[in-house]
Amino acid sequence: MLSVKNAVTIDDLQKLARRRLPKFIISYAERGAGSGACSSGNVDAFLDYHFSPKALAGNAPIDMSTDLFGRTYAQPFGISAVGLAGIYRQHADEILAEAARDANVPFILSGSGTANIETIAKLAPEHSWYQLYPAKDPAITEDMISRAKDAGVQVLVITVDYPEPNRSEVKERTGISVGRGPTLKTLPSLALDAARHPLWLIEFLASGGTPKLESWQPYAPKGAKQSELFEIFNENWCGPFDWLEVERIRKLWPGKMVIKGISRAEDVRRAIAAGADAVTISNHGGNKLDRVLPSLHALSQICKEQKETYGIPLFFDGGIRRGTDVLTALAVGASFCFLGRATLFGVAAGGAPGAQRAMDIMKVESAHALAMIGCRAARDLDESFLA
Repeated sequence: MLSVKNAVTIDDLQKLARRRLPKFIISYAERGAGSGACSSGNVDAFLDYHFSPKALAGNAPIDMSTDLFGRTYAQPFGISAVGLAGIYRQHADEILAEAARDANVPFILSGSGTANIETIAKLAPEHSWYQLYPAKDPAITEDMISRAKDAGVQVLVITVDYPEPNRSEVKERTGISVGRGPTLKTLPSLALDAARHPLWLIEFLASGGTPKLESWQPYAPKGAKQSELFEIFNENWCGPFDWLEVERIRKLWPGKMVIKGISRAEDVRRAIAAGADAVTISNHGGNKLDRVLPSLHALSQICKEQKETYGIPLFFDGGIRRGTDVLTALAVGASFCFLGRATLFGVAAGGAPGAQRAMDIMKVESAHALAMIGCRAARDLDESFLA
């Protein structure tokens, strides 16, 4: 019988997560926006590339390490921000942060995460990055930045590809919002779905129901419920959504700054002018619009200009499910990759062991594929390895 322990691929972990979670919960993670075409397109885009292995490249030890922002990480990939991760597994953000720490890779806490900045920074002090959604209230944005700085966060990730809240067809069909939790109107349909997944339901009820957006607690009345926190979050989504706001944040933030959600070369150059230390080529995992160019194809277009001319790292996020996907993105031109759903499926399926299993699968697959194509170090990957 399939279990976290004997899961061989990320797809196996996804199947386990699907068994454990109610349909309306797993649908948010699997489908993405609209028809789901962008989310699935991110995954399918990797099939457009094939490796051209180099023969007799030796059998020196494989080196997956990557130098980034003055430190060396053990792998060329980290764990990306996932909003409301705690709905999939209690304390999912904390579990994923610890998995990243133990694997010596970065973890990005979502601006709509269910753990607060301070907690994550204490759990993984050298590996915690923070994703910022600029708020309509500039005082909240400034306080978020100050809290991240005081907590010791070294990298701030500004997400710029989400100017409007997601239009979820899952929510419109079921009437159930993951963020607000169940209502009296939706409770009967939720109860039936949840009853078919008792392990999730027991944990959900034991933990007090829908997890709170902990980082937003300071901006709500004392004792505010999750639904109230979510309303405050929604009221502040999104603040000034232009380059002037990015420049303002750059002046406030003393550490490294990444702009996430870029898909055009002209915007990479604009980000550099605004003071970005790196950009992430991403379409938000297909969660914003179903007809956006797959992230890998956007990366390819951006790298048609010699990437060395940018002078900053190009991160990649979108559709990675296998180690060969990581290597493909690096060969196309990415400097570093981030996993969202891959590790989310792991933690949803099995908590800490599931998150660890997801990381182990990606590490083993990546190292094996690197050896098989005749490249001994991840940092040496380039387009010459692609056909």
